Formats: sequence, structure tokens, C-alpha cells
Amino acid sequence: MLTGTDRLQYERERIEPYVGAIGWRSIFNFLWFVGGWCATAALVMTDVLSIWLGIPMAVFFLQAGYMPMHEAIHNTLSAGRPKLKWVDRGVGSISGWLLCESFVTHRITHLKHHTHANQEADPDLLNAKGTPIDLVARAFLGFCLYPLGPVLGLIPPLQRLLPLTVRERLAEMARLRGPEAMSAGRPVVLSHLVVLIAGTVLGYAQLVWLVWYVPTWIGRLWLSLVFGWLPHHPHAETGRYRDTRIFTFVGSTFLIRGHDHHLLHHLFPVVPHYHLKSLWRDMGSHLVAQGARIEGRAAKVSAIPSGNSL
Repeated sequence: MLTGTDRLQYERERIEPYVGAIGWRSIFNFLWFVGGWCATAALVMTDVLSIWLGIPMAVFFLQAGYMPMHEAIHNTLSAGRPKLKWVDRGVGSISGWLLCESFVTHRITHLKHHTHANQEADPDLLNAKGTPIDLVARAFLGFCLYPLGPVLGLIPPLQRLLPLTVRERLAEMARLRGPEAMSAGRPVVLSHLVVLIAGTVLGYAQLVWLVWYVPTWIGRLWLSLVFGWLPHHPHAETGRYRDTRIFTFVGSTFLIRGHDHHLLHHLFPVVPHYHLKSLWRDMGSHLVAQGARIEGRAAKVSAIPSGNSL
């Protein structure tokens, strides 16, 4: 088993072929998800497509927006080139806005998650730890409370109308995210509230609610399950090779877009998600030797015990 500088040198050499190139695939992912959602909205609004088909299609396209936003956080679209940082910011901001998320806020909290995964300071624990039923309840709570954020901020006494457990959760979320993240998110939330109100008043309620807002939160539930809960479950271990895992099953790479190899993302966040499976093939034996969490089909292929199971 490699240790110390030998281990770091080995890992650096293994990831070298997968970094440094412009993230054209992520840029394409951004374009097709925005284009697909816009086309869906247009077809629904012109009665070419039934709303009952439009909603699941909108969910599909909107949830796909998380991948380009996530890659933008790690600057893989620009490959770290200072002159192309605007690409990361632009793609991340537009993708985040459509997902009812501030790109700046998510960048801050996501990088905190990488630094403190499964620890007390990890902002993701509030949303990802627990059972899938917990995730459903949290998504529903977010769906209801998110547009009320500016109102509750403008009129603080209204917060007393919320159940104590909800107020405590909101306070804990603010503490974990930090003042910078909370401040960055406020204008984005306000813009969403304006769109919802204006769209409803102007006769576009179906568009803003059933083709955008509702599908967004259904998509966010799916994302919290496959990117927050599944890779880290049961959120009990810490350490470089143990705070998340490789967990594969039939079709997992397609469904989770490479993050069934989420451990590799935490180890090497500069590697784009579409290279993680190939990187696993290159250094799987090294991860086994390091005592990494490798479970599901990947554990069988590696001929090691599966460890915790769902």
C-alpha cells in the first residue's frame, strides 16, 4: 500500500489524463437541458403537449441542470483557465437559477461539504442524512417555504407562525451555510418570488408553477437522493477514503451520471464527472488497498466485502 508522498504522486499521475481540457461535454449538457426545458415549456403553452406529459419532461430536463452547475463549482468547464471563469459563472448561475438555487450560495456550501463531509460542520447533513422518507418531507417543506423566504425576512414576526421544529431547522441551516452564503441567496430567492407572482398575475400560472416551480422541486428531491443521500449513506464515517463511497448497481452510471463513483469526486474534484468511471478502472486496486468504501457491484468486481448496505 502506498503512503505519504508516494501515494500522492501516484494519484497525481493517475488523474493527469483526465484534467486540463475544456469541459465541452458539460457545456453541451447545459445547452441540451436548457433547450429541452424551453421546448417543453413552449409545447405546453401552445397546447401541443399535454401538461401531464409536460410535467415529467420538465422534471427530467431541470434535474439534468445540476450536473453543469456542479461542474461549474469545481471550474471544470473552464479547466481552471482564469480567462474562461465567466463560463463557469455563467453556466452555474443560469443552471442554479432554474433549479431555485443561488450558484454563489451553492458553491460556498458545496465546498464546505467537501471540506467537512459527514462532520458536524457539513451543510449537506441537514438535507441528505436520514431516510428517503425524510428527504421527501424536507423537499416538500422546501417547496412550501422557499418562496416565502423574502416575506419572512421582511416581516420577521411572521416566523412565529411556523412550528418550532421548522424555525430551529431554518436557524441551523443559516448557521451551517454562513452569512456570506445566506446573503448571496437572498436576491436570487427574491427574483424567484417575483417571477412566480408576476407570472401568475399575467396569466402564466401554468408555466411558472406546473412547468417550472413544481418540476424543479421534484427534481431537487431526486437530486438529494442520488447525489446527497446515496453516495454518503449512512453518513457515519469520516476520513479521506471513507466519508463517501463507490456504490454501483445496474444502470447506476447512467442514472447518477458518474457519481456512483462519488468517492473519486471527493478525492479529485477537478476530474469531470464523465471521467470518474474510467478513473475507477485506472486506480480501483489502489483504492481497495487504501481501505476505501467500495460497495454494490463494484465490491463484487473488486472481490472485497461490501460493507454497509442499504
